[in-house]
Amino acid sequence: MTKIIGIKELQTGTKNIRKEVEKGVNFIVIYRSKPIFEIRPIDSTFEFTGDLDSSGLYNDDFIKRMNKAEKDIKSGKTKTYTTDEFLNSF
Repeated sequence: MTKIIGIKELQTGTKNIRKEVEKGVNFIVIYRSKPIFEIRPIDSTFEFTGDLDSSGLYNDDFIKRMNKAEKDIKSGKTKTYTTDEFLNSF
């Protein structure tokens, strides 16, 4: 199935569009009455061979810090800050 949507609908409905694409729906995006691109599911045989580190989509340091923060929260090693305290800590 293919749906035609405007650029505004893409901007405001990205989450719902993503869910539909996961179900197999294709989208043709229209801008100023002209089709400009298509959104479609990736073939199930597609294998990503790019480098996430150099793509900017994955930041190992950020992931490590988030994992540490999650562990600290679970173990009770966190402190609550007011907004002013937090901003003044930098």
